[in-house]
Amino acid sequence: MANLIIRNVGPITEAKFDLNKVNVFMGPQGSGKSTIAKIISQCCWYEKNFLLTGEEYDFYRGLIDFHKMDKNYFSEDSEIEYKSQWITTNWKGKKLKMSIGNKEISGDIYKNLKIEYIPAERNFVAAIPNLQKYNEIYDNIVNFLHDWMDFKELITKTKNYKSPLESLKIEYKYDSKTKEDLLILPNKKKISLQRSSSGQQSLTPLLVVCEYLFSELYKQKRNPSPVENKYIRSLLKEDMQINYDWVIGSQNFQQNSNKRENEMMIEETKRKIWEKIGFSTDYEFSNVIIEEPELNLFPETQKELIYHIFNRINDKERDHKLILTTHSPYILYALNNCMLGGLVNKQLTGDLKKEFICNEFLSQDSWIDPILVSVWEIEDGEIRLIQDKDNIISENYFDKKMTDLTDEYYQILNYYQDEE
Repeated sequence: MANLIIRNVGPITEAKFDLNKVNVFMGPQGSGKSTIAKIISQCCWYEKNFLLTGEEYDFYRGLIDFHKMDKNYFSEDSEIEYKSQWITTNWKGKKLKMSIGNKEISGDIYKNLKIEYIPAERNFVAAIPNLQKYNEIYDNIVNFLHDWMDFKELITKTKNYKSPLESLKIEYKYDSKTKEDLLILPNKKKISLQRSSSGQQSLTPLLVVCEYLFSELYKQKRNPSPVENKYIRSLLKEDMQINYDWVIGSQNFQQNSNKRENEMMIEETKRKIWEKIGFSTDYEFSNVIIEEPELNLFPETQKELIYHIFNRINDKERDHKLILTTHSPYILYALNNCMLGGLVNKQLTGDLKKEFICNEFLSQDSWIDPILVSVWEIEDGEIRLIQDKDNIISENYFDKKMTDLTDEYYQILNYYQDEE
């Protein structure tokens, strides 16, 4: 579990927290939700790049250029500290100069992850035709655009992608010949995604990209980049370099010929190499960061979306990670259902458990142990957990928010005069 400290960055005065399997940051607009999410993303990228290539890159420039954070977010008393099993890093000052070098603190194998930042502006990729031709800059929106372009063709190569949400019964198809994004409605009519509703434009890229990240990605073997190859070989003795070259060559051969005779030998050789150098280059899981999943969605659809995403991250073979930023109470209600279901399912035994499961709750396939979820509220530049002793979002929290919302209604109602 990694630990992160953020001080005096943008609207954040101080935030200290451990990263969980699921991390949810909520608060009003401008409170710092995206600031925290972008810093988490950048820390994971920094760690991955350092471990797999041995190289460092400019952490500050990544936040400014890729994540489009304003330079005025940083001052001489800004500080970010990231500590994990593998590295400890600390950046300070107006341009976040590193003050504590990288330090390996664990002999555990680092499992490579696919990091995907899904920005709030994601509906641009579906709303504007031929956006893929735009290449003047490279930031988190353009990165998402490129992944959307790659993933949608792979996902719909053999069949249409069917929406898993009951409230959105559509199919999606990318026509690679005409370069068109098509939605097939329940009545079989086809419409352009670019001419569809804002909710469909926001949701379709999100669903398709997540489908790839949580499923299709792991059907393909990943070979290291040239920079990674060079660094990995430098860490190995000559005899293991030969084995490493054989693994890479064999994987390329298998992918091209669809043969799997040597798969067990390849995996065993890879295991020995990874144990020697301390990390694996194969994608083992995805770390998906989603800004405001509720964008342009009806409350029922928000609930279904959370259920679907949690169903996907509950893959027992993959330790997927999820970060959400939100200001929607419906997202929190759906999240709480997933956590409460996981808690009760863990507590019950015997006939009572059977009875509980037989109810077939809509959230049933999405239940998660609440100990794996952290829900943070950002207020006045600081963060606080809003979960109770069982890690469920406190009823008092919901009651307070609902009271804040309805107080004015009841004050006005006191003056209402029924004409009848």
